[in-house]
Amino acid sequence: MVPYIKINQLNMKNVPGSNVSLSVQKGEIIGITGLNGSGKSTLARYLAGIIRPDVMGKILINGLDPYSHLDREKISRQVGIVYQDPGTAVVFDSIGRDIAFGAENLGVQRDKVIARMNGYIKRFGLSGRRKSSISMLSGSEEQRAAISAVLMMRQDILILDEPFSMQSEEHAKKYLGMMIKTARKKGQTMIIFSKMSFVMEAVDRAYQLMEGDLYEIDAYGMPRDISDDSNSPQYVRTGDHFERGQYIDVNRKISVESFIQGSQSKGENGISLHNISFAYGNRLLLDNVTARYLAGSAYRIVGESGSGKTTYLQVIAGLLKPFEGEIFIRENARIGYVFQYSEDGFVENTVLEDVMFGPISDGHSKKKARAMAQSVLNFVGVKQSLWNTSPLNLSMGEQRLVSIAGALALNPDFLLIDEPYLGLDIKSREHIRDIITALCLEGKCVITVE
Repeated sequence: MVPYIKINQLNMKNVPGSNVSLSVQKGEIIGITGLNGSGKSTLARYLAGIIRPDVMGKILINGLDPYSHLDREKISRQVGIVYQDPGTAVVFDSIGRDIAFGAENLGVQRDKVIARMNGYIKRFGLSGRRKSSISMLSGSEEQRAAISAVLMMRQDILILDEPFSMQSEEHAKKYLGMMIKTARKKGQTMIIFSKMSFVMEAVDRAYQLMEGDLYEIDAYGMPRDISDDSNSPQYVRTGDHFERGQYIDVNRKISVESFIQGSQSKGENGISLHNISFAYGNRLLLDNVTARYLAGSAYRIVGESGSGKTTYLQVIAGLLKPFEGEIFIRENARIGYVFQYSEDGFVENTVLEDVMFGPISDGHSKKKARAMAQSVLNFVGVKQSLWNTSPLNLSMGEQRLVSIAGALALNPDFLLIDEPYLGLDIKSREHIRDIITALCLEGKCVITVE
């Protein structure tokens, strides 16, 4: 049988030595996992016809070759892609307008566009946000809006790059099951790039992208038909999650869990919030919140998407000013902040320069700032081969590590991270957890949104 999608020894740009081969039949659901920087997002863009192969015949998608500019236009009508960063494909700030745009562009009748849009908005829990702008959505909501926009077009092939990275595991499983059921009913071919183990368990065939090659794996993340000699690559099962403990309510929608408890004697070095309230227009997100975050401790802020977790973290950091209440923090305390979208915090052209920015702003010489940046990049686990690369050209996981390195370079007393494990493989997640523990042992306070 002629494959519906065929990749033949593809050498991917920015993935040295890569040699990717894959055959996919029409209607198959394929999963591809891999560590940070392994090239998953790059491969997704090849499959969507966005990146052009160097030579003809390396990729065939339903008989079309993305090497040909003419075929690439045809491929764009048959293939839909959900990007790892949901903001990549945003065209309009209006949710409804943006979700409808792709289907309208394909010539779908207006009444059908409206009917589909109403269905997807309801299915993906966006009914309450119908009149909101994209810029007002949480990361989870923006991701669901991006998925809805692609599903609206009902294309034959769906390429999904970490489509559930900002969803809770419960919701991710729900949306995955719904999308696979629909794809099977409509005969759509789906290729899902994800670090979540339950995604790999749900697909027809799963692969791991490692050192430029694809290896088929089983439902447990173990390689199929690979010898067990010492020269074989080390395989890592991805997708494990933090075990969550008891929550302490902050308000009806947001809770905070203390997962590392420091010495109470260090409490005078913490952050205290007294009767804090905050709203966007008429939408009250924080209502009379009083809380205390102690030095030497680590806390998780949890809650449903759109509940105000990011807003709460930004209020604690002083990035947003509450309309009521006060925040007390010791004089000259340093706060390091990592944005939910890493690129929002990048200010320089290369990774090394970006991490140097904080120390230079603190008055350190360029020589000293460079040494500090190099040290913290090594500490966080950013490969030296990436230091002279633009942070905007990195994978989402690599960007996350760089943004954390940039915050740590400030030697903060308080480290606030919005989605600390976003885009990270299991090895990097474990390393970040170890870093959080080490910071707390030094008497610092860490607050995360998860």
